[in-house]
Amino acid sequence: MIFKTFIFFLCLYEYMSQEEVYKILKDLGGFATTKEIREEAKRKFPNLSLHMYVYRRLKKLEKYGFVKRIAGYKKTKWKIVRKYR
Repeated sequence: MIFKTFIFFLCLYEYMSQEEVYKILKDLGGFATTKEIREEAKRKFPNLSLHMYVYRRLKKLEKYGFVKRIAGYKKTKWKIVRKYR
């Protein structure tokens, strides 16, 4: 029972952090680098470790079609392509 509860909260945390990363990208104008998103996450949520998992959350959002990765010469940028919820 404890394990199931732990898994539930782990999934809930991942969902919440995906939504937060999406909101941060939206606040940055819908187009930003991973570094910019990470810095904003750290500034917005200083007590959470969300900034450490930004790239993973962006990859999940890309997998589900909410954002698109635009590879550049030196920096990868992310762009919102579909509304989240």
